[in-house]
Amino acid sequence: MKILKKNKLRISDKFTAIANELEVYKNIFNNAKDIIILMDEHGNVINVNKEAIKSYGYDFNEFLKLNILTLRGNKDEKLLKLQLHTANLEGIEFEIVHYRKDGTPFLVEVKSVGIHVDSKECVISIIRDISLRKKNEQDIKKLASIVESSKDAIISKDLNGIINYWNKGAEALYGYEKDEVIGKDISIIIPNHIFEAFEEVLARLKDGETVENFETLGLKKNGELINISKTISGIFNSDLEIIGIASIERDITDVKLKEEELIANYEELSAVYEELTATEEELRSNYEELTATEEELKVNYFELEKTKEGLAMANKTKSQFIANMSHEIRTPMNGILGMQQLLELTEMDREQQEYLDMIKSSTYHLLSIINNILDISKIESGKASLNNRIFNLKEFLNKVIKELSIVGKAKKIEIMYFIDPFINNDLIGDEVRLNQIITNLINNATKFTYKGHIIFRVNKVSQSHDKIKLSFSIEDTGIGMSEDFKERIFKVFNQEDLSYTKRYEGTGLGLAISKQLVEMMNGEIWYESQLDKGSTFYFTAEFLINIKINDKRQEPQLDIKVNSEPNKKTILIVEDNTINMKIASEYLKLLGYNYLCATDGQEGLRLFNNNKVDLILMDIQMPVMNGYEACTAVREIDLSNHKHTQIVAMTAYAMAGDREKFLQFGMDEYISKPFDIHDLDKLLMKILNKNTMELDKI
Repeated sequence: MKILKKNKLRISDKFTAIANELEVYKNIFNNAKDIIILMDEHGNVINVNKEAIKSYGYDFNEFLKLNILTLRGNKDEKLLKLQLHTANLEGIEFEIVHYRKDGTPFLVEVKSVGIHVDSKECVISIIRDISLRKKNEQDIKKLASIVESSKDAIISKDLNGIINYWNKGAEALYGYEKDEVIGKDISIIIPNHIFEAFEEVLARLKDGETVENFETLGLKKNGELINISKTISGIFNSDLEIIGIASIERDITDVKLKEEELIANYEELSAVYEELTATEEELRSNYEELTATEEELKVNYFELEKTKEGLAMANKTKSQFIANMSHEIRTPMNGILGMQQLLELTEMDREQQEYLDMIKSSTYHLLSIINNILDISKIESGKASLNNRIFNLKEFLNKVIKELSIVGKAKKIEIMYFIDPFINNDLIGDEVRLNQIITNLINNATKFTYKGHIIFRVNKVSQSHDKIKLSFSIEDTGIGMSEDFKERIFKVFNQEDLSYTKRYEGTGLGLAISKQLVEMMNGEIWYESQLDKGSTFYFTAEFLINIKINDKRQEPQLDIKVNSEPNKKTILIVEDNTINMKIASEYLKLLGYNYLCATDGQEGLRLFNNNKVDLILMDIQMPVMNGYEACTAVREIDLSNHKHTQIVAMTAYAMAGDREKFLQFGMDEYISKPFDIHDLDKLLMKILNKNTMELDKI
């Protein structure tokens, strides 16, 4: 019995010990900091600890309904079976993503082994959240990458001065590759004479201080000394004991050079400042004088402004005067030239013809003077331009030579000429302006020559595919020029003899105009002259070559027949001057047109409304209603009738810009007084007969 009791006591003690041991294991299981999950061989959860409940968000009863696949996001069942099998055989470790109850993922490290519970194969997994550790590892890698690729030199060494880190910035700064310096003493980059200074730095680092912007010298691999700025700090272990030194280093050699330059500049500026200070009193003493000068300048400025306004007003007055004088002179001139041309169409005896020739000569001379004044006005205002067209140089020069021969014969002067036979005759240029230049020069030659000869020459200077440059010269054996006059010969209103007893007529504008026109033709003009021996004037001009010779337009010759068969076109003449009205109507009669006459704009509108009118010749300056007002009224009538009546400004206004002004106002064409029957015929042919031939300058 005693033996039995002893055995029972032993068995009881054994069960108590086992129970106590199980309680210990249970406490360890529940309170472990790692996640512990017990599952069967299929992955069904049997038991979990508190850390699992905390980490995943499921309660205990919810866990017992889960399969481990749920924690994996129900991914890869085959992989799970393989891992459970491996765990039962030999144990397994792996990393995988688990999901909390709310769906958030986190990276875990899993260690699983197989165990037997109640004779059943089970797997127990110890799981650790490693997402923070992985993040720290990635951050460390990024930081290491930044440090490694930094342009600054980053170097570390142990307390014995042995280099244990050397980045690419250090390689670039000192010229050593990493393999050349790791394990070597730091003295290879520190000059000997400054090495002792680092002992003091080391003492400061041991106290936890960081030494910033420490300037010293560095020694490159090639032996070159460079200026270095360092930030030095200690490297400490977990016990806060210094175990090494790290430094960030930068080359400041260029900065030092700039500092030295700035210091030198500062010293120079200081000297300048002292000099300026010394002159400050002098400047102050001059201030009152400068103030007085400023007041004087203000007074002068206001006077200059008044003078400028006066000059502008004078220039405007001059332009207005020239315009008015031109208009007033051209109106009677139109009457004189018109009547002269009409007289030529009548029967006259020899004496009458001689008188008429004298009238013609004086009239054209007067017209030339007026045109010269207007040309200068146009040139000065910048409104003069070339009217380039196709012309035949040979035909043009034949006219010039013919006129020259007539003059020479009258004055009994020998006339000679030479024209380069290799000049292309089909040209494009302003034939009218060229004629004006040559006429001015020939008129001068004949005016001042009484005996001897005049020689006219034309030569080719150069030629390209589409352009030719010609040289013209007029040589005479006249009176020549004095030296003092040569300086001002091409200036406006200059004549050598300006006295009341001067022998030669003229305004002194011809050469000035010729010079401007030659320059517009990309040429030059010059002369040679000796007093009492004669003069030679030269000029050059550029022309385009007419490549398409067949396109050259021949101008029809005007064939005027008195009382010819009437034209079906009706032209309304609106003109207040009786003589000009008579001339215009006679011209139209000779040209075969029907015509109506009105003495002012108002009467012209009445005739326009009551008759079929094809074209209106409209004067501008008229009583009752002027040409502008009449033009506006005609355009309003045209608008309501859906038509457009051609209106030609027939006026004595011929200043620069007048033509453009009339066209902008609504008129279709412009003809300036005085004009002859040829001018009028060409204009009417262009407008009424749709002739595309260009108008001559009229």
